[in-house]
Amino acid sequence: MSRVTALSLSVLVFAACLGEPGPGVRRHDAIVGGAPAPDDVAVFFIDNDAGVCSATLIAPRTLLTAAHCVQDVPMFALNRARLDTPGDGGLYAVVKRVTYQQATDGGAADLALLLLDRPPPVTPLPWVWWGPPPAEKSPVRHVGYGRTETAPPGERRSVATVTSGAVENHTSGMVLVSGDFGKGLCFGDSGGPALAPTDAGERLIAVNSFIETACGAGVSSSVLVYPYRRFIEGWLAANEDAGCPRDGRCVQGCAREDPDCRCGADGVCRPECPENDDPDCPDECRVDGVCSPRTMCPSDGDCIAEGRPCLSEGQCASRLCVSDPQNAQRYCSLNCSAAQPCPQLMSCDEARGVCVLRQLPLVSEGAPCDGLVKCAAGTACTEVGVERRCLRTCTSQASCLSGTQCRFGPVSVCMPMPAITLDAGATWSGPLAPIGCTTVGGPWSLALLLLLRRLRPARRLG
Repeated sequence: MSRVTALSLSVLVFAACLGEPGPGVRRHDAIVGGAPAPDDVAVFFIDNDAGVCSATLIAPRTLLTAAHCVQDVPMFALNRARLDTPGDGGLYAVVKRVTYQQATDGGAADLALLLLDRPPPVTPLPWVWWGPPPAEKSPVRHVGYGRTETAPPGERRSVATVTSGAVENHTSGMVLVSGDFGKGLCFGDSGGPALAPTDAGERLIAVNSFIETACGAGVSSSVLVYPYRRFIEGWLAANEDAGCPRDGRCVQGCAREDPDCRCGADGVCRPECPENDDPDCPDECRVDGVCSPRTMCPSDGDCIAEGRPCLSEGQCASRLCVSDPQNAQRYCSLNCSAAQPCPQLMSCDEARGVCVLRQLPLVSEGAPCDGLVKCAAGTACTEVGVERRCLRTCTSQASCLSGTQCRFGPVSVCMPMPAITLDAGATWSGPLAPIGCTTVGGPWSLALLLLLRRLRPARRLG
């Protein structure tokens, strides 16, 4: 039996063992809304003899993946749209590997790099080496070989969804949170790319890492790559010939200009370089993950403006990354006092001595809402026809009042149910259904199933 055939068989056997819930366990591990991704040829399947993972080719022989996908066993990468189709599809041995923790002597980021035995005939995927993270509700597309709602791992697929924020995770690093109800990551997608549109085309912005609840429940987490760019660039400089990706070496004739050419070491500090990342500029003003004081670097590319979302104190010139009762997402702030007022759109929280975003008037459930008011706790400003109102949030139909229905999404809300128009007119002259237990079995059964939903703990996807 060939190595490829044996690999495909072992994957399918592993997936079958991984997969179906036991007796009495409700199945809720589907990814809804995904589609086959045969054209995403830069995404590879990884066989580590311990699980199913994905990876992305970012240089001629380098795969970027999740650290928890890397085992101390022989590893192979397969480049095929489906593992159960005939043909070699390109089977490659992993001859060198390193995790972010190994490279940094204990650093926390779920990232790893693999070196293949030979370059595949595939164009590497460009990656985003600058920040900040994308704004909430920005489009993102995940690719991987993970499980779907109807099949075990083994097919390269993608799912398009939106971001819901970025947070700092103490074990996985700076993570981008994304997903919608029925859209997200599942087991086997670990290590695959999260792709975002940029002015220069689609780019790898993060690496699929873990889920907080069930697959497809709308909470997927991927490790952002730009905060860890030095880890990637150091590997490329040591293991790859000079190429078009960012690696500190200028190469002419690239399909898109090598970023190292305009912003490389040429003796000139160029202010037009993205994120001020020119090796000829002062080190403290270049992208290094830390915002330098404005007195030293008026335009440090690591700095985030006051009032804008931050992941850590180091991104703020004041070293203040705060939240407030109306904004759970942290943002950069300033110290304040009677003698030191806050900037426009912020006010002073005298108890803490820090500037917070101006608190908006609270309005109750059902009230009209816009950017000048804040919906009360337990409600969310939602479009209802041609207007926006504060609607009750929900986790199941049981959370909603009569006449409303739980609409699942990034924020699930109780939407008013549309009026029912009978086919025979405004009244019904036919026989009425008898009143009894048998007439309510369907809807009540659905409500009961929704009540029985339970959240699952965070789980790795590989």
